[in-house]
Amino acid sequence: MAKGMQGEENSHRHKGNGRRAVHIICIVGLICCLAWLIRYAADLKKGRELAENLRQEYAGQTPAAAPQVTSPPEETPKPTETPEPNLFDGREYPDLEDLEIPQREIDFAGLQEVNPDVYAWLYVPDTNIDYPVLQREGEADYYLTHDMEGNSSTAGCIFTQYYNSRDWTDNHTVIYGHNMRNQSMFATLHNFEDSRFFDEHSYFYIYTPEYTFVYQVFAAYRASNAHLLLGYHMEDHDCFQQYLDDVLAQDGIGVNIDRELAVDADDHIVTLSTCVKGQAQNRYLVQAKLAAVGKTDQLGETEDEGEDAGTAGAGTDR
Repeated sequence: MAKGMQGEENSHRHKGNGRRAVHIICIVGLICCLAWLIRYAADLKKGRELAENLRQEYAGQTPAAAPQVTSPPEETPKPTETPEPNLFDGREYPDLEDLEIPQREIDFAGLQEVNPDVYAWLYVPDTNIDYPVLQREGEADYYLTHDMEGNSSTAGCIFTQYYNSRDWTDNHTVIYGHNMRNQSMFATLHNFEDSRFFDEHSYFYIYTPEYTFVYQVFAAYRASNAHLLLGYHMEDHDCFQQYLDDVLAQDGIGVNIDRELAVDADDHIVTLSTCVKGQAQNRYLVQAKLAAVGKTDQLGETEDEGEDAGTAGAGTDR
């Protein structure tokens, strides 16, 4: 009888210890979650402040009114020779002076003093995408988890992998950015899911110390998370053409394609890639073809000649 009572006491003691252990584990887990949330919020705040400081110090102040970005004239301007050195194997593009392009005064020298991995600036009108573009040699995903100053960061940076060249001459360049909850980095890339936004925002711009590139958007859609540069034979002309044909043939909810714009494997394509909330196996892609390229200092020449560029003093977020 005594042995039975002792057994019951031991059983209750073990159960009590088990409950306490579960409680302790839950409390520790809660503390860890709270610590992660606090760090995440701090990372978001720091990343937003750093990005805004970069824009103000190196790319001009945010304008009170957004610059008006218009499409090229209906009558296609006569192509002129791409400025020397000819970047694109003799293919001709419209001159920048024939297009209304947001003028930017980006201090690349200053940016590269902060981080020499900066080599371009990306601007997508009517989004929060107005950031330097970085690339780390030998570390493809370094800026997935590091900020402009090299600190560990949830937000990371806007970046390309070293599989792409830095001169924008590749047939396919992929730019990556996080889909942040505070609408920073590439979160507002999802604006292109709206068909009206897609139709009304045909261009984005890449600035480098020497050249300005104008890209015309032809597709926005959800895709698998297959690596676009390593998962396809993009360097092969026929394979690249097949890839583009598959993109242009897509249809369905959330797929936006400009079927009137001719796109082929002779074009130079830039893909903006970000995550899809709750869908780790998918990515959201906005793809565009090179539409115009010219010397960056051409943009200033138009204003000096007294022409109304319509975007003088263009700043950052619209």
